[in-house]
Amino acid sequence: MKSTSSRRCVPARRLVSRLLGMETEYATLVLNQPHLITADLPSSTEIYTQICAAIRRNQPTVPGVFDRDQMFLASGGAVTFETHPSLHALPGGLIEIATPEVTSPDELLACQCSIDELVAGAAEEAAGEWDVRILKNSTDALGHVYGCQENYEAVVASGAWLCVYRVCIALLWMLQLISVVVSLPVLACAFAFIFLNQRRQKPTRSVDEPLTAPDASQNTPSAAVLFETLPTWAKAIFMGLLRGIHLPTVIVLRFVVRHVAFRKQRKYLTALLVSRVALCGAGDLDEDGCYRLSPKAMAIDVVADMGGYRGERPIYVYGHWLAQFCERSFLSLGSTKAMFARRQRFQIGLSDSNLSELAEYVKFGSVSLVLDMIESGATSEFVTIPRPIAALHGIASDWNLVRRVMTCRGRLSALEIQRRYLKAAKRFVAETPIRDRGEATLVIERWSDLVNVVSAFRRDSRNVTPALGRVDWLSKRWMIDQLGQDAQWLERKKTDLRYHELSPDGYFQKLAATNPSLALIALERIERRRRSPPADSPAAKRGWLIREFADSGDSVTAEWSYAMLRAGSETKRINFDA
Repeated sequence: MKSTSSRRCVPARRLVSRLLGMETEYATLVLNQPHLITADLPSSTEIYTQICAAIRRNQPTVPGVFDRDQMFLASGGAVTFETHPSLHALPGGLIEIATPEVTSPDELLACQCSIDELVAGAAEEAAGEWDVRILKNSTDALGHVYGCQENYEAVVASGAWLCVYRVCIALLWMLQLISVVVSLPVLACAFAFIFLNQRRQKPTRSVDEPLTAPDASQNTPSAAVLFETLPTWAKAIFMGLLRGIHLPTVIVLRFVVRHVAFRKQRKYLTALLVSRVALCGAGDLDEDGCYRLSPKAMAIDVVADMGGYRGERPIYVYGHWLAQFCERSFLSLGSTKAMFARRQRFQIGLSDSNLSELAEYVKFGSVSLVLDMIESGATSEFVTIPRPIAALHGIASDWNLVRRVMTCRGRLSALEIQRRYLKAAKRFVAETPIRDRGEATLVIERWSDLVNVVSAFRRDSRNVTPALGRVDWLSKRWMIDQLGQDAQWLERKKTDLRYHELSPDGYFQKLAATNPSLALIALERIERRRRSPPADSPAAKRGWLIREFADSGDSVTAEWSYAMLRAGSETKRINFDA
C-alpha cells in the first residue's frame, strides 16, 4: 500500500495554528424562589442589563455597530443578548459570550475559562435581592436546546469548485443589491407604522418598556425590539413580505452551503463530530427519564443549513452568511467582498457546552488538527457515514457505548471511529517535521487520554473514577446514580442542571475543587485573558482600541473586523485587519 505521506501536501504553516473561536450561550437562573409566579421574577432584560453593568465595571467595553445591546470587550470577546425580543419581559434568558479569535487550542481554552470566570463573577456581583446563577449547559428543564458553536478558519473550496463558489457569491451580491432596493418601501412602511403605533400608545404606556442597552447612556431600542411592538397581524405581513423579497437569495445561499462550500470538510469531518459525543457530550436527562450523551446531538436534524431560518438545527451552521446577505443587507454590502476569499469562517453547531477542560480542549484541538489533515490531503484513513443524522441520534441515545452505525468501513461504534481518526492523526503528526508540529503533539496526547478514559468505562462500567471531572456526561451520570434508583425525576433533573452551575455550589465545581489536576489552565493565565487577548490574536488591535477610547468623550462602536470612531461631527472607520 502506498504511503499516505507520498500523496499529501506539506502543511503551509504549523499544525493547529489556524484561527479559531467559540460562542457559548449561558442560561440565567434565579435560585430558590419557587413560591413566586413568573410575573414576580426579574425579566431576562433586567438580568442581562445587570450582568452587563457588572462586566463594564470589570473592564472597558463598547457597544456593537449593528446591535447596541451587544457589548465588545477589551479582552477581545463580545457579549450578546440571545433571547428573542418577544421574550425580553419573561424570566430566564440566554447570554452569549464569544471568545476572541486565537491561533492555538491552548489559548482558546484559556480564553474560554476566562469568560466562564467573567460571567460567573458578574452574576455574583449583580445579585441584589435575587440570587442569580449562571448555567453553562446545553438544555433547560423545558427541553429548550442551546449550547455553543465552534468557529474555524478553513479553505472554503479549491480548484473548479472555488470558481463555482465565487460565481455564486457574485450572484448573491447582485441579489443582495436588488433586495436592498426592493426592501426600502416595505421597511419605510414598517417604521412609519411603528411610529404611529408608538404615538398612539405613548400616553397610556406604563409597562413593556424597550430594552435598556448595556450602556445606560444608550437607551435607544434596537430595530428588533421596535418591530416586536407591532400588532401580530402587522408583524406577519411585514415579515412575510421581507422573507418573500429575500427568498431568491436564500435559495441560492442554501445551494451554496449544501453543495459548494466546505465540501471536503463536510465529507471527512462529519464522522469525527458524530462520534465525539462519546467523549465530549455534556449529558442530559430527558423528560422521559432517559439519559443521553448529548442534548445538542438529539436536536440536530440536518447536516448543513442556515440554522434557525425555518427552525432547523444543522451540524454545520451558515447563519452568519444569512445575516451577511439578508439581515444586514443595508450595512454589509461593502463587506460582502470578503466572501470571495479562499479562506472563510467554518462554523460547527454540533457542540455541547463542556465544563471539563480536557473535553473542551480535545473538542476543538482534534477538529483543528483534522482540518489540517483534510487540507493536506491526508484523508485515506478517514471514515464517512452515509446517514449521519440517524447515526448521530443512535450514538447519542446509547450511554453504554455499544451502538454501531453504518460507515464506509462497515459498522463501527463511536469509540472505534474515534480510534481510527486518532491513529491517522498520530501518523500525520509523526510524518510532519518537528518544527511544523506546533501544538499538535499536545492535542494527540490529550485526545488519547480522553479516548482511554472512556474506553476504560466501556470495558468495565464500574470503572468510572478516572472519568470523573474529565468526561462531562459520565461524571453527571455518576452523580445522578448516587441518588439511588428510587429518586424522583425532579431530583435527578436538579442534579442534571446544577452540574452546570458556575458557582461554588455547582456540582461540577465541587468535584473540581477536590481534584486540582483537572485544571489545565493556571489561574494567573485565566486572569490575564480576562484583561486582554493574546498578542498574536487579530483581537489584540480591537482590545487596544476599546481600552483606549471606551472611556473617552468620543463615541465608539465595534464589530469583529472594524470599529467606528465618532469625534464631534466626524466619523472614522478603523479596520482591524489593515
